Amino acid sequence: MSAGQQAKTRRPDFGAVVGGVTLPFCAMNAAGSVTAMNDVRALAQSRSGAVVLHTTTVHPFVHPEFRSLQNPGFDKLAPLARELAASSSPPVVASIAGGTIEEFAFLARAFAGAGSAAVELNLGEPWVEATLAPCERAAVLEELAGRTKEASTAPIWVRLPERVPLPYRTIVAALTAGGARAVIARNEFTGFEKLLLEAPATLDVVAIGSIASGYDVSRAISKGAKAVQVGPTLGPDGIAIFGRLEREMRLARRSGGPHRAC
Repeated sequence: MSAGQQAKTRRPDFGAVVGGVTLPFCAMNAAGSVTAMNDVRALAQSRSGAVVLHTTTVHPFVHPEFRSLQNPGFDKLAPLARELAASSSPPVVASIAGGTIEEFAFLARAFAGAGSAAVELNLGEPWVEATLAPCERAAVLEELAGRTKEASTAPIWVRLPERVPLPYRTIVAALTAGGARAVIARNEFTGFEKLLLEAPATLDVVAIGSIASGYDVSRAISKGAKAVQVGPTLGPDGIAIFGRLEREMRLARRSGGPHRAC
């Protein structure tokens, strides 16, 4: 059964709309959790609500101090985004990183043009924090969101660092003014929960990390997240984790347990 056919078998209330993108399931992988091309293709046939690509830079990135960002460059991953977007894959989310606003805008345009349903600005990469450092200055953050929105026909999502120097209220105001549609923050009280407390939702919020069961998904949703990202790894289940999360949520719902639909 194709990913598209699988999506039709799911109850709509287990799906989600995040930043203007309709997901067949409210759990997806986090950028960097699936990297090999064939593994990404397999992910596209799984129960994941989206296919989030490995974070990509303009040029091949092999810096030894920033191993998490090592990638072959956008010209290798953009064709994969185009291939998946033309198939029955769940929505493709391109994750991008740059040392300048111009690099982010270039990548946003390229991946939107390749058919990505959304473009994630990965500000959580240490290299981005060490170069552009957008989360230290609200004006830079707003300009980054605005320039990438202008360059992209796909909605802009923004993944925040684990710790941010600016107040969440300031961050959300800057991203909203720049035209971003969703923000991705750590699945913990000082992450997405504090963000929602300080800046009631003008952006859709995705909780990232600490997802091991259907209960974890439902808990994040009940606290205000629109969806979750599983990472930094998918754990021993690999891509099969998404089918298990969905089964656990369905079984809990039938038994009247604490799980909540997305």
